[in-house]
Amino acid sequence: MSNRRRGARLGATAAAVALTAVLAASALAASVGPSTKVSVTPGSGGPRSPFAFRFRVPVAIGTFGSIIRRDTLSVSGPKAAGCVSRASATLRKARKGSRARLAIAPGAVSRGGWCAGLWHGTVVQSEAVHCAPGPAIVCPDLVVAPRTIARFRFRVKPATTPAPPAPSSDVPTFRGLISATTCPSPTSQPLVLSRPNSYTLVWMPATDPVTPSAQIVYDIFVATSSGGEDYAQPSSTTAPGATSYVTQSLAQNGPLYFVVRARNAAGHEDQNTVERQGIVQCTVHPPSRQLKRGDDVRVADAP
Repeated sequence: MSNRRRGARLGATAAAVALTAVLAASALAASVGPSTKVSVTPGSGGPRSPFAFRFRVPVAIGTFGSIIRRDTLSVSGPKAAGCVSRASATLRKARKGSRARLAIAPGAVSRGGWCAGLWHGTVVQSEAVHCAPGPAIVCPDLVVAPRTIARFRFRVKPATTPAPPAPSSDVPTFRGLISATTCPSPTSQPLVLSRPNSYTLVWMPATDPVTPSAQIVYDIFVATSSGGEDYAQPSSTTAPGATSYVTQSLAQNGPLYFVVRARNAAGHEDQNTVERQGIVQCTVHPPSRQLKRGDDVRVADAP
Protein backbone atom coordinates (compact mmCIF):
# COMPACT_ATOMS: atom_id res chain seq x y z
CA MET A 1 0.00 0.00 0.00
CA SER A 2 1.37 3.35 -0.97
CA ASN A 3 2.07 6.05 1.61
CA ARG A 4 -0.57 8.29 0.02
CA ARG A 5 -3.30 5.72 0.44
CA ARG A 6 -2.16 4.94 3.98
CA GLY A 7 -2.31 8.67 4.88
CA ALA A 8 -5.77 9.04 3.40
CA ARG A 9 -6.97 6.07 5.40
CA LEU A 10 -5.48 7.52 8.61
CA GLY A 11 -7.11 10.85 7.83
CA ALA A 12 -10.49 9.26 7.32
CA THR A 13 -10.07 7.31 10.56
CA ALA A 14 -9.22 10.53 12.49
CA ALA A 15 -12.20 12.28 10.98
CA ALA A 16 -14.48 9.43 11.99
CA VAL A 17 -13.10 9.47 15.53
CA ALA A 18 -13.62 13.26 15.73
CA LEU A 19 -17.14 12.91 14.37
CA THR A 20 -17.97 10.21 16.93
CA ALA A 21 -16.57 12.30 19.77
CA VAL A 22 -18.51 15.41 18.68
CA LEU A 23 -21.75 13.49 18.38
CA ALA A 24 -21.23 11.86 21.80
CA ALA A 25 -20.46 15.19 23.46
CA SER A 26 -23.42 16.82 21.76
CA ALA A 27 -25.75 14.11 22.94
CA LEU A 28 -24.44 14.42 26.51
CA ALA A 29 -24.78 18.21 26.55
CA ALA A 30 -28.24 18.04 25.04
CA SER A 31 -29.32 15.66 27.79
CA VAL A 32 -28.19 18.26 30.36
CA GLY A 33 -30.35 21.03 28.87
CA PRO A 34 -30.67 24.51 30.37
CA SER A 35 -30.89 23.15 33.93
CA THR A 36 -27.43 24.19 35.12
CA LYS A 37 -27.84 26.53 38.09
CA VAL A 38 -25.95 29.84 38.03
CA SER A 39 -25.44 31.82 41.22
CA VAL A 40 -24.95 35.59 40.92
CA THR A 41 -23.07 37.70 43.47
CA PRO A 42 -24.46 40.15 44.35
CA GLY A 43 -27.99 39.09 43.45
CA SER A 44 -28.99 42.74 43.31
CA GLY A 45 -26.22 45.26 42.68
CA GLY A 46 -25.76 48.83 41.59
CA PRO A 47 -24.65 50.43 38.33
CA ARG A 48 -20.97 50.18 39.35
CA SER A 49 -21.13 46.71 40.94
CA PRO A 50 -18.87 43.94 39.60
CA PHE A 51 -20.87 40.72 39.24
CA ALA A 52 -19.50 37.22 39.77
CA PHE A 53 -21.22 34.21 38.17
CA ARG A 54 -20.61 30.65 39.40
CA PHE A 55 -21.89 27.37 38.00
CA ARG A 56 -20.89 23.72 37.93
CA VAL A 57 -19.54 22.62 34.54
CA PRO A 58 -21.76 19.79 33.19
CA VAL A 59 -19.38 18.79 30.37
CA ALA A 60 -15.62 19.29 30.32
CA ILE A 61 -14.53 22.22 28.20
CA GLY A 62 -11.25 22.90 26.51
CA THR A 63 -9.37 21.29 23.60
CA PHE A 64 -9.77 17.55 23.30
CA GLY A 65 -7.89 16.27 20.28
CA SER A 66 -9.73 17.79 17.33
CA ILE A 67 -12.61 19.17 19.43
CA ILE A 68 -12.67 22.67 20.94
CA ARG A 69 -15.45 23.26 23.45
CA ARG A 70 -16.19 26.57 25.23
CA ASP A 71 -18.83 27.99 27.56
CA THR A 72 -19.84 31.60 27.00
CA LEU A 73 -21.82 33.55 29.59
CA SER A 74 -23.86 36.45 28.21
CA VAL A 75 -26.01 38.96 30.09
CA SER A 76 -28.39 41.62 28.79
CA GLY A 77 -30.54 44.25 30.47
CA PRO A 78 -32.72 47.26 29.68
CA LYS A 79 -31.42 49.61 27.03
CA ALA A 80 -30.85 53.24 27.96
CA ALA A 81 -28.54 56.05 26.98
CA GLY A 82 -25.23 56.36 28.78
CA CYS A 83 -25.14 52.87 30.34
CA VAL A 84 -24.19 49.30 29.47
CA SER A 85 -27.00 46.95 28.45
CA ARG A 86 -25.09 43.76 27.56
CA ALA A 87 -21.80 41.96 28.24
CA SER A 88 -20.23 38.49 27.96
CA ALA A 89 -17.32 36.38 29.17
CA THR A 90 -15.98 33.01 27.99
CA LEU A 91 -14.75 30.03 30.00
CA ARG A 92 -12.19 28.18 27.89
CA LYS A 93 -11.02 25.33 30.12
CA ALA A 94 -12.59 23.42 33.01
CA ARG A 95 -13.06 19.88 34.18
CA LYS A 96 -16.44 18.22 34.24
CA GLY A 97 -18.16 18.86 37.57
CA SER A 98 -15.77 21.64 38.57
CA ARG A 99 -17.01 24.97 39.90
CA ALA A 100 -16.52 27.64 37.24
CA ARG A 101 -16.42 31.38 37.95
CA LEU A 102 -16.77 34.25 35.50
CA ALA A 103 -16.71 37.90 36.55
CA ILE A 104 -17.77 41.02 34.67
CA ALA A 105 -17.20 44.57 35.86
CA PRO A 106 -18.81 47.64 34.29
CA GLY A 107 -15.45 49.39 34.12
CA ALA A 108 -14.20 46.69 31.77
CA VAL A 109 -17.05 47.46 29.41
CA SER A 110 -17.84 51.14 29.82
CA ARG A 111 -17.57 53.93 32.35
CA GLY A 112 -21.30 54.49 32.21
CA GLY A 113 -22.15 51.55 34.49
CA TRP A 114 -24.88 48.97 34.10
CA CYS A 115 -28.36 50.03 33.01
CA ALA A 116 -30.79 49.70 35.90
CA GLY A 117 -33.50 47.03 35.81
CA LEU A 118 -33.97 43.28 35.47
CA TRP A 119 -31.14 41.49 33.63
CA HIS A 120 -31.27 38.07 31.93
CA GLY A 121 -28.36 35.76 31.33
CA THR A 122 -27.45 32.51 29.59
CA VAL A 123 -24.54 30.11 29.44
CA VAL A 124 -24.11 28.75 25.92
CA GLN A 125 -21.80 25.85 25.08
CA SER A 126 -20.26 25.82 21.61
CA GLU A 127 -18.11 23.22 19.89
CA ALA A 128 -15.85 23.22 16.88
CA VAL A 129 -13.60 20.69 15.19
CA HIS A 130 -10.01 21.75 14.89
CA CYS A 131 -8.59 20.20 11.74
CA ALA A 132 -5.63 21.21 9.59
CA PRO A 133 -6.31 19.81 6.09
CA GLY A 134 -3.42 18.39 4.17
CA PRO A 135 -2.60 16.05 1.31
CA ALA A 136 -3.34 13.01 3.44
CA ILE A 137 -5.93 14.54 5.85
CA VAL A 138 -9.58 15.05 5.05
CA CYS A 139 -11.41 17.35 7.52
CA PRO A 140 -15.07 16.57 8.19
CA ASP A 141 -17.53 19.29 7.25
CA LEU A 142 -19.41 19.55 10.58
CA VAL A 143 -21.49 22.31 12.12
CA VAL A 144 -22.49 21.85 15.76
CA ALA A 145 -25.26 24.14 16.92
CA PRO A 146 -24.58 25.99 20.21
CA ARG A 147 -26.54 24.72 23.20
CA THR A 148 -27.90 26.76 26.09
CA ILE A 149 -26.99 24.96 29.29
CA ALA A 150 -28.15 27.60 31.80
CA ARG A 151 -30.52 30.52 32.16
CA PHE A 152 -30.60 32.99 35.05
CA ARG A 153 -31.43 36.56 35.94
CA PHE A 154 -30.44 39.28 38.40
CA ARG A 155 -31.24 42.91 39.07
CA VAL A 156 -29.33 46.18 38.83
CA LYS A 157 -30.68 48.84 41.17
CA PRO A 158 -30.71 52.51 40.17
CA ALA A 159 -27.91 54.64 41.50
CA THR A 160 -28.68 56.27 44.82
CA THR A 161 -28.68 60.01 44.44
CA PRO A 162 -26.80 61.56 47.37
CA ALA A 163 -28.41 64.42 49.21
CA PRO A 164 -27.18 67.70 47.80
CA PRO A 165 -24.72 69.49 50.07
CA ALA A 166 -26.05 72.39 52.03
CA PRO A 167 -25.49 75.67 50.23
CA SER A 168 -22.73 77.75 51.77
CA SER A 169 -25.24 80.58 52.23
CA ASP A 170 -27.42 78.46 54.54
CA VAL A 171 -25.44 79.51 57.62
CA PRO A 172 -26.58 82.07 60.18
CA THR A 173 -25.09 85.55 60.05
CA PHE A 174 -24.13 86.45 63.60
CA ARG A 175 -21.87 89.13 65.04
CA GLY A 176 -21.15 87.18 68.18
CA LEU A 177 -21.30 87.85 71.89
CA ILE A 178 -21.52 91.48 73.07
CA SER A 179 -20.90 91.15 76.82
CA ALA A 180 -20.48 88.64 79.65
CA THR A 181 -21.04 90.09 83.10
CA THR A 182 -21.53 88.90 86.65
CA CYS A 183 -22.50 90.53 89.91
CA PRO A 184 -21.57 88.50 93.00
CA SER A 185 -23.88 88.57 95.96
CA PRO A 186 -22.97 91.22 98.57
CA THR A 187 -20.66 89.99 101.31
CA SER A 188 -18.47 91.52 103.93
CA GLN A 189 -15.51 90.76 101.67
CA PRO A 190 -14.44 92.89 98.70
CA LEU A 191 -15.87 91.88 95.30
CA VAL A 192 -13.63 89.05 94.18
CA LEU A 193 -14.28 86.16 91.78
CA SER A 194 -13.30 83.45 94.21
CA ARG A 195 -16.58 81.52 94.36
CA PRO A 196 -19.20 80.21 91.89
CA ASN A 197 -21.08 82.92 90.05
CA SER A 198 -23.58 83.04 87.22
CA TYR A 199 -22.93 85.20 84.15
CA THR A 200 -25.33 87.13 81.97
CA LEU A 201 -24.47 86.89 78.26
CA VAL A 202 -25.97 89.35 75.78
CA TRP A 203 -25.95 89.44 71.96
CA MET A 204 -27.90 90.74 68.99
CA PRO A 205 -30.15 88.26 67.11
CA ALA A 206 -28.68 86.34 64.20
CA THR A 207 -30.23 86.19 60.74
CA ASP A 208 -30.46 83.24 58.35
CA PRO A 209 -31.63 82.84 54.71
CA VAL A 210 -33.88 79.89 55.63
CA THR A 211 -34.52 79.80 59.37
CA PRO A 212 -36.41 82.72 60.99
CA SER A 213 -34.52 84.49 63.79
CA ALA A 214 -37.18 83.30 66.26
CA GLN A 215 -36.15 79.68 65.55
CA ILE A 216 -32.37 80.12 65.78
CA VAL A 217 -30.71 78.69 68.90
CA TYR A 218 -27.35 79.68 70.38
CA ASP A 219 -24.59 77.43 71.67
CA ILE A 220 -22.58 78.69 74.66
CA PHE A 221 -18.88 77.83 74.94
CA VAL A 222 -16.86 78.50 78.12
CA ALA A 223 -13.11 78.34 78.66
CA THR A 224 -10.73 79.12 81.52
CA SER A 225 -8.13 80.51 79.12
CA SER A 226 -8.44 82.78 76.10
CA GLY A 227 -8.98 80.71 72.93
CA GLY A 228 -9.47 77.49 74.91
CA GLU A 229 -13.11 76.89 73.91
CA ASP A 230 -14.02 73.36 72.77
CA TYR A 231 -16.35 73.99 69.82
CA ALA A 232 -17.19 70.30 69.51
CA GLN A 233 -19.19 70.39 72.74
CA PRO A 234 -21.12 73.47 73.94
CA SER A 235 -21.60 73.88 77.67
CA SER A 236 -25.25 74.85 77.12
CA THR A 237 -27.76 75.79 74.43
CA THR A 238 -30.41 78.48 74.59
CA ALA A 239 -34.08 78.34 73.71
CA PRO A 240 -34.96 79.42 70.13
CA GLY A 241 -34.88 83.15 69.52
CA ALA A 242 -32.98 84.08 72.70
CA THR A 243 -30.79 87.21 72.78
CA SER A 244 -29.44 86.72 76.30
CA TYR A 245 -28.63 83.88 78.61
CA VAL A 246 -27.88 83.51 82.32
CA THR A 247 -25.45 80.68 82.96
CA GLN A 248 -25.51 78.36 85.91
CA SER A 249 -23.14 79.17 88.74
CA LEU A 250 -19.65 78.51 87.41
CA ALA A 251 -16.82 77.53 89.76
CA GLN A 252 -13.66 79.46 89.02
CA ASN A 253 -10.26 80.38 90.35
CA GLY A 254 -9.62 82.95 87.69
CA PRO A 255 -11.21 84.67 84.71
CA LEU A 256 -13.67 82.92 82.39
CA TYR A 257 -14.03 83.43 78.65
CA PHE A 258 -17.18 83.01 76.55
CA VAL A 259 -18.06 82.50 72.86
CA VAL A 260 -21.63 82.25 71.52
CA ARG A 261 -22.49 80.74 68.13
CA ALA A 262 -25.81 80.75 66.26
CA ARG A 263 -27.27 77.49 64.90
CA ASN A 264 -30.18 77.29 62.44
CA ALA A 265 -32.94 74.68 62.09
CA ALA A 266 -30.84 72.64 59.64
CA GLY A 267 -28.05 72.32 62.22
CA HIS A 268 -25.66 74.66 60.42
CA GLU A 269 -23.70 76.85 62.82
CA ASP A 270 -21.80 80.05 62.21
CA GLN A 271 -18.07 79.92 62.89
CA ASN A 272 -17.45 83.20 64.72
CA THR A 273 -14.73 83.32 67.38
CA VAL A 274 -15.78 86.57 69.07
CA GLU A 275 -14.64 86.01 72.64
CA ARG A 276 -15.60 88.03 75.72
CA GLN A 277 -14.01 87.78 79.13
CA GLY A 278 -16.45 87.65 82.01
CA ILE A 279 -16.30 90.83 84.07
CA VAL A 280 -17.87 92.08 87.29
CA GLN A 281 -20.56 94.65 86.60
CA CYS A 282 -23.18 95.53 89.16
CA THR A 283 -25.83 98.21 88.77
CA VAL A 284 -25.53 100.70 91.66
CA HIS A 285 -28.68 102.57 92.71
CA PRO A 286 -28.21 105.83 94.71
CA PRO A 287 -29.63 105.61 98.24
CA SER A 288 -33.04 107.17 98.74
CA ARG A 289 -33.28 110.24 101.06
CA GLN A 290 -36.11 110.75 103.55
CA LEU A 291 -37.86 114.12 103.41
CA LYS A 292 -37.38 116.46 106.31
CA ARG A 293 -39.59 119.24 107.61
CA GLY A 294 -39.00 122.39 105.65
CA ASP A 295 -38.07 120.64 102.36
CA ASP A 296 -39.68 122.22 99.36
CA VAL A 297 -42.02 119.61 97.86
CA ARG A 298 -43.59 120.30 94.50
CA VAL A 299 -46.42 118.28 93.09
CA ALA A 300 -46.94 118.30 89.38
CA ASP A 301 -50.33 119.38 88.19
CA ALA A 302 -52.52 116.60 86.98
CA PRO A 303 -52.99 116.63 83.23
